[in-house]
Amino acid sequence: MNITLKQLRVFCALYELRSFTAAARAAFVTQSAVSKLCAELEAEVGQPLFERSTRSVTPCDGAADFYAYAQEILGTVRAAERSMSGLRTLERGTVGVATSPLMMVGLLGDVVADYHRAHPSVKLDLFELSTDDTFEHVRNGRADFGIVSVETPSDELATRVIYRDTMYAVCAPRHALTRKRSVSWADVAAHDHIMLRNVYSVRRSLDRVAADLNLEFRYRIEAGMLTSALKLVGAGLGITVVPGYACDLARQLGLRILAIDGARRHGHELWLIQRRNARLSLAASAFLQATEDYLRSRQAEEN
Repeated sequence: MNITLKQLRVFCALYELRSFTAAARAAFVTQSAVSKLCAELEAEVGQPLFERSTRSVTPCDGAADFYAYAQEILGTVRAAERSMSGLRTLERGTVGVATSPLMMVGLLGDVVADYHRAHPSVKLDLFELSTDDTFEHVRNGRADFGIVSVETPSDELATRVIYRDTMYAVCAPRHALTRKRSVSWADVAAHDHIMLRNVYSVRRSLDRVAADLNLEFRYRIEAGMLTSALKLVGAGLGITVVPGYACDLARQLGLRILAIDGARRHGHELWLIQRRNARLSLAASAFLQATEDYLRSRQAEEN
């Protein structure tokens, strides 16, 4: 087969967007070029990849498997392009970092600011994503590395623990928990919670704590963003649990931060994830080093 990268890029755009118009816009080509490149690709693989109609584009059987292979190929190319673009200098290049919105603000905000001041010519691609989407962005080469909380390391990616944080209870200033001299996990479980959805690592860590301690955290409200959860906590609708890097935001909203007895034994572990055998550019290596230095100093202060 003689398949080109341009064909693969157009195929992926069409598979994701299900529209010739949108795919053409995303791939920076004409609609006729999308149709031609897709037809050429189908001829190379020997089977149709899409069913076309005047109003829709529907993937055929086998298209999903081919999309996975295409993403793996394009991911390798993206990683190589990112590495080569800034291999020799910090005066150019792009650094792609993927993590949750909460970590991007609470953990990486100062790193991003300091790095940009030191290297203003380097483009920073910051991807605020769910845990699963962070994995996909790293796997497909859209990000140089990601930071996530996971139960078990990935076999597909290179992973290692980069930071261990502590969980805290957050409540309104006059909540009953604020009257206790010490707060246990059982005390935390005794109150209604505002929970983040389990696409985010904070919720997954809390679910692990509940399983380890045989507790059940009650909730009637589930939010997709920490800011929403904290606002509802401030309205007195429940409490929530957050890692240390979210405490500053909670304090800014006038909420109380309560230490939980034994919380460090059930810490919030964060893992660095990268493509295996990927060579980071000089710009990405410098950003990662700055991140690790910052997290190391932060960890030392907490201990």
